[in-house]
Amino acid sequence: MAGFSVLIIDDHELFSTSLRMALRGHGLDAHQVSVTGVNDVLERASELTSGLVVLDLDLGTDAEGRWVNGVDLVGALKRSGWKVLVVSGSIDKAAVAAAIAAGAIGSVPKSSSFESLLKTVVAAVSGESVMGEVERHLWLTQHRKFQAAERALARRLGRLSAREREVLELLAEGHRAGTIAEKFVVSMTTVRTQIRAILTKLEVNSQLEAVALLRHGPTTRP
Repeated sequence: MAGFSVLIIDDHELFSTSLRMALRGHGLDAHQVSVTGVNDVLERASELTSGLVVLDLDLGTDAEGRWVNGVDLVGALKRSGWKVLVVSGSIDKAAVAAAIAAGAIGSVPKSSSFESLLKTVVAAVSGESVMGEVERHLWLTQHRKFQAAERALARRLGRLSAREREVLELLAEGHRAGTIAEKFVVSMTTVRTQIRAILTKLEVNSQLEAVALLRHGPTTRP
């Protein structure tokens, strides 16, 4: 399509190059961009005629070691006139739901075949819908559930004192109660009391559950 760019934003060069070459084989003006940071990606997008972005949600780290979240790019790209089709190699449904809520036109898992992904991209460029209203509604509903779960988790973690939060983080790092007692120069009884308080405030029954909440947050099933 003349005057319509396709920009591939992905930290896997082989995937980006393969998709770019395939799209150019379909006569599309396809480009790829190295993920060095959010601002650099947006600057590169501003240099092209807006069209379709194929955006990976798992962008790794930037040049300074900071994690780059593809979801953070969706809104800015949309405001610049780009349509955004997200792809993801993970099963992070919360990220996909957030991207859809931010305005992405659809989502394709990297686990699908390359031919299926290519077909979806070409369809999106042609103006075809790549996600029905029912599917969009389900994703938006899921996003609201994830947000509610995150707020609930934040409230529970907010109940912890500064020392209890430190103890929980040490437990998450694999430290035992005895090691924690030595680190803070307190008795085992004190540490056990703190751990019981942590479990009570987080509304869980075991240290494993508490650590899982800290690491991964609550799970919300579709």
